[in-house]
Amino acid sequence: MKKRVVSILLVAAMAVSMVACGSKKDDSTDNKTEETKKVTVDDVTKDSDTPETTDVVWAQGLSGNVLVTIAQEKGYFKEVGLNIKEVPLDSGQLQGVVDGQVDIASNSGTNGPLQMIAAGDDMAIIGGFMLEGCMPIIAKAGTVWNGPTDFVGKKVGSSATVYAICSKIHEAGYDVNKDVQWVPFDNDADKIAAVLNGELDYAVMGTGRMYMCKNTDGIEILAYCDDVTPNYSCCRMVARNSWVKENPTTVKLIDQALLRAQQYLEANREECEEIMAKQLNTDLDYVKAYMDETEHYELNVDTVKKTVVDNWHYQREVGLIDADLDDSVIEDVTYDKLYKAALDACIDKYHDDDPDFWDKQEALYEELQ
Repeated sequence: MKKRVVSILLVAAMAVSMVACGSKKDDSTDNKTEETKKVTVDDVTKDSDTPETTDVVWAQGLSGNVLVTIAQEKGYFKEVGLNIKEVPLDSGQLQGVVDGQVDIASNSGTNGPLQMIAAGDDMAIIGGFMLEGCMPIIAKAGTVWNGPTDFVGKKVGSSATVYAICSKIHEAGYDVNKDVQWVPFDNDADKIAAVLNGELDYAVMGTGRMYMCKNTDGIEILAYCDDVTPNYSCCRMVARNSWVKENPTTVKLIDQALLRAQQYLEANREECEEIMAKQLNTDLDYVKAYMDETEHYELNVDTVKKTVVDNWHYQREVGLIDADLDDSVIEDVTYDKLYKAALDACIDKYHDDDPDFWDKQEALYEELQ
């Protein structure tokens, strides 16, 4: 009898053990299933609202990114579950992105990112900042300006990569690599002195030097880059492509917060100038020097894919990137779908608060994609 009881207990113990093992296997399978449910770029819709990562490091350029500042100040990032940390970094922003020093940069133009993408660097375009960046073309006071072909045969503080200017010189039949004497400068401020002493005939300046350009005797602003090429895509917002693929909902939510900031800026420009001056720890006059130029300083979060691809064509045609590179190389890393998901989410939630603004953004998307 005792042996029978022991046998029954052993069988019961084995049964429990097998059930336990089975349960463990099921748990493992469930966990594996959860792991395979990772969100991809194609999965993201206007309703996607759970960021893959909440902490994002952003490179802060010399002139800042007023949209980031507003989104911080007004709590738009927090509302979508994001914590943005800005790190002062002006020159070297793009390399900082590739190296992982920062996650996002938005003050380094469009030309540079395209060249790095063409070279095979881990980089993608996820949105925009300045559509038109208030970038002045300067010369000595009294210089006559007829257009960008005035650069032909002259010494110019810039480079052939500046699509807004150089694409028009190229279209006029000139060789931008030979017919203009481009003079590189590490610091935009040094270009002003070079123009004054005759070392340069012209210079193309960055947004952050507007105050100097306006307040330096003997210097004249002849035109702006957007006078030559409207909507030229001054600065696109970039991140590592691998990071985007890991965090597509985070990217969508960033665009969503920035779109709200853009709407707030256009409705409250003077307040936003004061916010920006405080953020940069600089005089209000410095910020107003570019932000008050509303015809030339236009911000937009859109990827403006059409303009980006046009720039890609220009750089390919003049030998700045490999002529054999297909459009798909740039199109595949320009995430207009994530931006559109963000725009659709904002239109659903906020359209009635400012119909003109949101209708304009929708129309621009259709025009520039």
